[in-house]
Amino acid sequence: MLLCGACLCTLPGCDDSWNEYMEDYQTLFYFRNGGEQSITLFKIGEDTVYDIPVCKGGRDIAGTGTVRISVMEQAQIDIYNMSNETNYVQLPSDYYSFLTDTEFTFSPDDSYKVASVQMKTDEISELQQAASGQTYILALQLYSDGTVSPGINTILICPSIDIVLVSLATSGIESYAYTSDSPTENVYSNSVSINTDNRWDFSCGLEVCEESWLEAYNEENMTSYVMLPEGSYSIPQSVDFKSGSRSSAFNVTVNRSSMSLLTEYVLPIRLAECTKTQFEINEDQSIYMLNVRLDPDQIALDESMFSSPYTESTYVDGGGLPALCDGTVDYWHGNYSKVLDGDPVYGNYIDIALNEELSDIVLKYQVRSTNGNFAPVHIVIGVSVDGENWTAIGEVSDGLSRVAGDWNTLPPFHSDTAFKYIRFGCAESAAGVLTGSCNGISFALSELELYGANLLN
Repeated sequence: MLLCGACLCTLPGCDDSWNEYMEDYQTLFYFRNGGEQSITLFKIGEDTVYDIPVCKGGRDIAGTGTVRISVMEQAQIDIYNMSNETNYVQLPSDYYSFLTDTEFTFSPDDSYKVASVQMKTDEISELQQAASGQTYILALQLYSDGTVSPGINTILICPSIDIVLVSLATSGIESYAYTSDSPTENVYSNSVSINTDNRWDFSCGLEVCEESWLEAYNEENMTSYVMLPEGSYSIPQSVDFKSGSRSSAFNVTVNRSSMSLLTEYVLPIRLAECTKTQFEINEDQSIYMLNVRLDPDQIALDESMFSSPYTESTYVDGGGLPALCDGTVDYWHGNYSKVLDGDPVYGNYIDIALNEELSDIVLKYQVRSTNGNFAPVHIVIGVSVDGENWTAIGEVSDGLSRVAGDWNTLPPFHSDTAFKYIRFGCAESAAGVLTGSCNGISFALSELELYGANLLN
């Protein structure tokens, strides 16, 4: 026993080092991977089978012999513990069983034999959890009527217990943006996987998170995501696994036709319970947030598309309407040299004649570059089909910068009827109210940009 213990102290690790011993012997028997072997047992309500290859080598590979696998005594393991500063304890015999014979006869044609040991996973897990500073192993030694390798004649099977985790291949936020040229329906692929070889047929559920979950997420992360409306997406209710496959793919389809411009929509998809109840959901990879946004197209503007009865004409102040789309610091200035009446709704305004119909728009403008004394502080946006009859579709009076040269982006505006004319109305500027008689009061802009789409098609 002491001699076996001394050999045990010099065990190699998990590397296959059989080649070091082959050339010195006619025929040699050995464990394919001697030494410490760390294996993972998954708690699935089933026992785990571990295969132990026993090999034949040497100069005479046609040699014959009989080998026997024996369970080592604790006294042998104690010698190993002293030399390697480990705390291994032999696994009790009722926690494992051999499914094959432990004695094999090698014929001239045999190059290896396999012994299979069945380990009681759940029981070993409980035993190890109750152990105090000790690690249970299954230590085996190889004997033969022929020559056994002195370096790889022992194997220490060191089981660790884990659980099967079900995870999304892509989790967290994944963002996409559409334009009016994007397909109406868009398909996104993801998959569900497990962290071990799969020997079962089972399924795992998928579900959309509740609105309250998104509200809590927005509050925690200081975001303002909006739940993608029902009817604008489709996901499978479950993902099916077949034995032999560690992953299973699924598709999410999003229809953009009901989306509003520049709204940050999300579809939070969560893994639900598996039919294999022993499996657990990996909480760190359990939610997939598909973030989609509909972006407007930039509409090219030129001076021929602008008109305004409020352009300053007495004095040369700025570059007039062409300055609104010239990309320079030049500016358009409203009338202040004549007493004009502002529109009761739109105040002083600039009209844009479009080449194509739109239903949804976003307007951006730059405050006059030299100063902000005439910057808009209350904007009203109107649209028209014919350029004569106008409908107000939105207004903004908060959060508008008056700093010279700053850009302001207005929120998206929508009309249920397509239009070909847009009115940018300034009901009040930093100089005063423009919806009544205007005497020396006006507004000014350096640039005006338009983004939009016809989402009614």
